Amino acid sequence: MTIIIIPGTFTKPCYFHTCMRYIALLVLLSFTASGQPLRDINYNFIYNPSEPIQLHIKVVKLNESWTGFFKLVLRDTTQDISQFVIQWDVRKDLSEKEGAPIKPESISKKVGKYTIDGTVSLPVIADKQYLTAKVLNNSVKRAWVFNELLDPKAAVNGYLTRADAPVLEPYIKINNAVNVVSTDPQKIISYYNDNFPAAVPGFSEGMGRVAKAMTVDSTFSHSSDQPIAFTRTGLYLFQKDTISTEGFAFRVEEDYPRLAKIESLADPLIYVCTKQEFDRIKTAKGDKKAFDRVILGITGDTERAKNFMRNYFRKVELANEFFTSYKEGWKTDRGMIYIIFGLPDQVFRFTDREVWSYKNNTYKISFDFVKSSTLFDPDNFVLVRDKKFQETWYEVIDLWRNARF
Repeated sequence: MTIIIIPGTFTKPCYFHTCMRYIALLVLLSFTASGQPLRDINYNFIYNPSEPIQLHIKVVKLNESWTGFFKLVLRDTTQDISQFVIQWDVRKDLSEKEGAPIKPESISKKVGKYTIDGTVSLPVIADKQYLTAKVLNNSVKRAWVFNELLDPKAAVNGYLTRADAPVLEPYIKINNAVNVVSTDPQKIISYYNDNFPAAVPGFSEGMGRVAKAMTVDSTFSHSSDQPIAFTRTGLYLFQKDTISTEGFAFRVEEDYPRLAKIESLADPLIYVCTKQEFDRIKTAKGDKKAFDRVILGITGDTERAKNFMRNYFRKVELANEFFTSYKEGWKTDRGMIYIIFGLPDQVFRFTDREVWSYKNNTYKISFDFVKSSTLFDPDNFVLVRDKKFQETWYEVIDLWRNARF
């Protein structure tokens, strides 16, 4: 028996929430459309790997100015990067249809074969505002809109670079040298070796919360002008000192975001396994034959086992790519829902939450993720849980276990 192994995850049920009262608009804006409020846009394209482009934006506050690092990646390499244009503006709130254009002298960019990367610079003001990027494709007359909140109370005050380019992902590879960019000549680095738990089921009562305190495994200092490589996986926090309310965090990973080692595949399966099955997978400890026997026992057929592993772990990989936080992306609430339910039909983003909706012939369900910022992750989101999602959750889990999702 041979099973194709591809990274995956296991999650618990989510609940149905009906608070959404906004009219669903097109995922992609019409190229010729007039301005549109940011709160009325369906942002599901951000989490859709089939879109022809992906835009990474990382905003950092240094002294009294914002620097927005960006990188437009052309996924569909049959297209020409020259067909894409990025228009930048700043808006006061999510209800504004049009923003104040950013002056060309505040924007720098470099065009590669399949990328456009650069920076956008803005002064810090007393009020919150939204940095908005509209990506236009002149050939097919389509547009995608992205935005980032600029909060003057933001805690992030530094970033990493690799080969003179900013690291835009919230994770780096183990033993890969990086440089620290900060206004502080020296940083205190706190290392957390916690094995953070996976998200709890969506039907659990109450709201899951980030722990207010975590135990530091070790602390050391580092000069910002010196490169550094991390030899242990886990969470790292950079601060001026250990009582500072500012800093920045990132994860160091080895087998990531695509899980390839047998021993890496066990934990994400917690969402779709029974306790007995999960215990057997963990006991296998990287033994492929033992691992395959459990998967075959779940699906009942070798071909279904292959399809299950391929589809499930592709979702795990995407969850790691989109939702990595202070813990692995597959362990987060949004990562869990993305793995189990897939790409949402609608994603609406507000100042304090994201609302995901699914609609198909089997069920209609919505999930609210409330923003719960921490120093470790200013964009952390927590799922609002409800018991009434239990039945739908198990229906979808059954589809997964029969390789019919």
